[in-house]
Formats: sequence, structure tokens, C-alpha cells
Amino acid sequence: MMNAFELQALRQIFSMTVEECAMWIAPDYNIETWHQWENGSAKVPSTIVEKLLTMRQKRKSHINAIIEKINNRIGNNTMRFFDNLADFQVVYREGDFLDWKIYQSVAAELYAHELEHLC
Repeated sequence: MMNAFELQALRQIFSMTVEECAMWIAPDYNIETWHQWENGSAKVPSTIVEKLLTMRQKRKSHINAIIEKINNRIGNNTMRFFDNLADFQVVYREGDFLDWKIYQSVAAELYAHELEHLC
């Protein structure tokens, strides 16, 4: 079960608009339904909860992997930051919109904690 505040928090962690979430996460691209979930007037379906929790877990795994490299002093502590999906897909050819959002969220988090520089 996920409440409206948790849904909003995860959307914001990934810097996604309601429209982007409706398009990439919800199966029917219904923006009004997403608004209902976020304002608490409708229950968030388990399929949406599962998808968002999977994204959160991927994000956590990426962060932990990079922190492990930092702790082992592997790499130069610099992470690419991609302005758009197309630039991301030049490097990560198999990556889709959600992969890009997860990556950007990880980069921003590590930068916020001064663990990575962005380039």
C-alpha cells in the first residue's frame, strides 16, 4: 500500500511531472487518475506501487554501487549528467525514459551529498 504523500515523494525523487508519470508508469496515460492518486481521492493500484518501488530499488542499488566504488577509491568520482533522454541513450543505448530518470536521480543525490562531481 502506498499513500498519496509517498506517491508524490517518489515522483519528485525522479523529477517527473504528473504527465510523465501518467505516460511512462500508468498503463492508460490518464493524467486525471494520477492526480486522484496524488490527492488521496483514489487508491494507488498495486501495479503502480510495484513499478515505483522497483524504480526506487534500482536507484538505491545504483547509489550503493557508486558509494562502494568511492569507498574503494575506484574511479574519479565524476558522473555524467544528461540534459535529455537522447544524450543519455547515446551512452546507454538500451536505456529508456525511466532508466534516464533513475540515473539522473542517482547523480543528483550523490552530488547533493558531495560524493560525486557532475560533468
